Amino acid sequence: MVIAKPEWFKRKNRGFLGYQITWQGAVYLTVAIIVLLFGILFTENLIINLIATGLFLFLFMDALSASLKSLDEREQMHSAIAMRNAAWGMIITMIIMSIIFSSFRGIKANLSILFIITALIGGIINVMTLYKLERGS
Repeated sequence: MVIAKPEWFKRKNRGFLGYQITWQGAVYLTVAIIVLLFGILFTENLIINLIATGLFLFLFMDALSASLKSLDEREQMHSAIAMRNAAWGMIITMIIMSIIFSSFRGIKANLSILFIITALIGGIINVMTLYKLERGS
C-alpha cells in the first residue's frame, strides 16, 4: 500500500462489485482509468503506451492492496481463490490471443488491446468467483 488507504475501499455485501467506495477512492480509480485511456490514445508511441500501462497497473494494484487490508479471514480466503482463478483465466486468454495474433498475418498485435481484453477476462472471472463463493457459504 503506497498511496491508497483501506478506508477508501471498504468491503460490504452490496454496492459496486461489493465495495463501498468513498469519494477519495472514486477519484483514485478515475485517475487510474484516465492514465490507461491516455496510454491507449497514444498507441503509436510504444514508450508512452508502456509507461501509461505500467502506471495504471501500479495504481490499480495499490487500490487492490488497500482494499484487501479491510477484509476478515474468510473474505481474504475467498479473494485469494478468486484471484487464483482470474490469474489462470488471464494466462489462458494471453495464450489464445497470442495464437490468434500469430496465425493471422494481417492482424497487427496491439499491446493495449491485449492488456485490456486480458484484464476484462480476469475481472469477469474474479467477480464471478467471488459471487459464487459469497452466495455458496
